[in-house]
Amino acid sequence: MNSQVSPLPPRCSQPQPQQPQPQQPQPQQPQPQQPQPQRNKQQVAQQFSRAAHSYDQAATIQQQAIEQLIQRMPNQLGGHWLDIGCGTGAAFDPLLKRGVEHLSGVDLAEGMLQFINLQQASHWHRQPITTVLADADELPFNNNSCDGIFSSLMLQWSEHPQRTLSEWQRVVKPGGLIAIATLLPGTHQQMRDAWQQIDQRPHVNRFTPRQQLLTVCQQLQLDIVSEQQQCLTEHYPSLTDLLRGLKAIGATNVNTGRKSGLGGRAALQQLNQMYPRTQTGQLPLSYQVYWLLLRKPALAF
Repeated sequence: MNSQVSPLPPRCSQPQPQQPQPQQPQPQQPQPQQPQPQRNKQQVAQQFSRAAHSYDQAATIQQQAIEQLIQRMPNQLGGHWLDIGCGTGAAFDPLLKRGVEHLSGVDLAEGMLQFINLQQASHWHRQPITTVLADADELPFNNNSCDGIFSSLMLQWSEHPQRTLSEWQRVVKPGGLIAIATLLPGTHQQMRDAWQQIDQRPHVNRFTPRQQLLTVCQQLQLDIVSEQQQCLTEHYPSLTDLLRGLKAIGATNVNTGRKSGLGGRAALQQLNQMYPRTQTGQLPLSYQVYWLLLRKPALAF
């Protein structure tokens, strides 16, 4: 497997009819229903926990996303930073090298944090690192308590980006930086197109559009320092290798309405026939990576 860089309505439930009261007939107002979640947070956490020991060897695109996000950040950081969706701690070393004085690795996948704690005894011995098992939407930190937030390829798993970013805005200090790498629509497009020729079930996770993220930032009064989108593509020698690679990084389909499993041998044979190949016979899998640096406005005096 290798990688290369290429250039760059919500559903509404129908209200149930109301039966009028026989003695006092009054028109009944239907109660609005909240849209059903597309993903189960605990299921996402479990799949990443299972992938903890295989993640680093398979996560080449994920490593590139971290490296390019770090390059877009100031050389000197300092203070207390959160790495939200820290995974195996791949961003810890470069953040510490840039002067972070205290680093809290936050993840909902307990298996990932257990992996970090095993490494900490040797690799990060006496480093100012703590691990925190927490939901990115409900951080156990006080208001305006952190100097900055780093988060690489976690935000795309958020069911409600506005709620998530609002929580991050709450805990970061005025003037603090929020550095994000996430995925946009078009990610895994080859997989999506191939499956759509077989059935209409959601086989690829849904991704929040760039403009929706920018609108959320504007609503939260977060200043945009910089943004960039780039297509990163991995190539696999076979469909089996591609699916194993996705499983190794925990990036399996968790959307509501998916079919359990991969659909059996017949469906995989169809997928193999429909999946596009390069001229050399390899199977491409693309990621639309979006790097976004935000700053919480400083207090006015």
